[in-house]
Amino acid sequence: MDEISQEAVSAKNVPKKALDYDVLFRLTGWLVTFVLPLFLYVHLPEKIYEQSGEQGVIFLALISGAVSMWVFRLTPNFVPSILVTILSVILNLAPREIVVAGFGSDVIFLVLGMFIFAAMMSTSGLARRISLWLTVRLPNNRFTQPFILFGLGTFLSALIPSPLGRSAIMTPLAVDLSKLSIDPRRQATLQVSAMQGSFLLCTIFLTGNPLNFVMLGFLDLQTQFYFQWGNWFQSTIFVGVVLLSFYCVWVVWRCRKEQTVSDAEVEQVREELRKLKGFDNKERGAVLAMLVLIGSILTMSFHHIALAWITLFIAMVIFLFDGLNAGDMRNRVDWPTLIFIASIMSWGPTIQHLQLDSLALEYLQWLGVFITGNPFVGILALSAVVFSVRLFFPGAPTFVILMSVLISISGDSALSPWVLGFCLITLSESFFLPYQHGVASQVFSALGEEKLMHKEMQRTFLTSNLWFCFARIVALCATLPYWADLALI
Repeated sequence: MDEISQEAVSAKNVPKKALDYDVLFRLTGWLVTFVLPLFLYVHLPEKIYEQSGEQGVIFLALISGAVSMWVFRLTPNFVPSILVTILSVILNLAPREIVVAGFGSDVIFLVLGMFIFAAMMSTSGLARRISLWLTVRLPNNRFTQPFILFGLGTFLSALIPSPLGRSAIMTPLAVDLSKLSIDPRRQATLQVSAMQGSFLLCTIFLTGNPLNFVMLGFLDLQTQFYFQWGNWFQSTIFVGVVLLSFYCVWVVWRCRKEQTVSDAEVEQVREELRKLKGFDNKERGAVLAMLVLIGSILTMSFHHIALAWITLFIAMVIFLFDGLNAGDMRNRVDWPTLIFIASIMSWGPTIQHLQLDSLALEYLQWLGVFITGNPFVGILALSAVVFSVRLFFPGAPTFVILMSVLISISGDSALSPWVLGFCLITLSESFFLPYQHGVASQVFSALGEEKLMHKEMQRTFLTSNLWFCFARIVALCATLPYWADLALI
């Protein structure tokens, strides 16, 4: 009876307005989710019917419903994306092998392998040991840990060509460091630093993002030969410096009032680190696996084996030597995020099959006028287009569609095709809400499991996303004189 009465009292203490607002928000979301697709199906321009047929119209209507579910947070992120895939198959909007193409992509196997690596780091205790060591050995001030997390993510960007793979490694470390603090603001700063370290500078390094290689594929052979690792980095370093400056401003502003770990807590951490003693076999295995992976990446020019299969092979070897078990595979691998990524990656081939990318060329001819006449105004116009499209489509399809458009209208442009492609990749990596980026979706899922997704965390993610979107625009515009010196303009 006492428990029941306590529950009744706690229920009474919940503000009624808060409950009403939440219910109203969800009801509005479901209403929009059902009405918006029907509205678009009836009122989309006749040109879309002529170009893509009824299948293209239905596909766009389905996507609008998925975006509504994401914006109003009605379901987990993977549910709307897999629903679009299922309905596309049932309604025969495109051949099945195209609709499910993302599930056979190398990227999925690469991310799966990275998730297994991250699981081994977590279960072996290596991530915990590293977080304790960083707390004890590094100066105990507000700025050290965020900068270390960001720096580690940036270092991995030069080695591992997968933002999701890097995030899978960085997130457990950031979670362990966050648990050492009781300050929600501090926890949010650490998580954003780890996430931004995983992908903020990923376009600065040729090996930092798979889309970098896709972009080169759009260019002529001479340009592809020129923009290898060294020349790519030379051409992008100014953008990297500006983005790094924006991160430094953000982290200094965030950390000015945050609580550091107290001396008593540091002593407790030091005592816990002493109890760990030497590395056990699982930790040695995790270190060895990481060294083999890094060695394989550095020698790819000799063996020419795709990183996805190297990663997955090493991950399976971990299971052979009992580094992980089936339970770890079920509990530690973020399967919802994998499903989300696989289904989202299928949108690009489906869009191309339905010839919706050709429609984009017709509707975006005006963009060529801005890009041709004034590079500064052209970048601002391109930013507005990319951010608008990214509200509905993920980064990879957005890049492929818009890159096709830019290549076709860049003949008389003041910007070289490489500069246009680089600007597009950098802007396509921007996002506001978690469903717009696989890394954010994976981080939110991990934080939810660790009970760290509090209001301060959500608020910090949103404001920092806006800040770094602005940073990308400023970085690209500020780099125009530098590109002019390199004769790229």
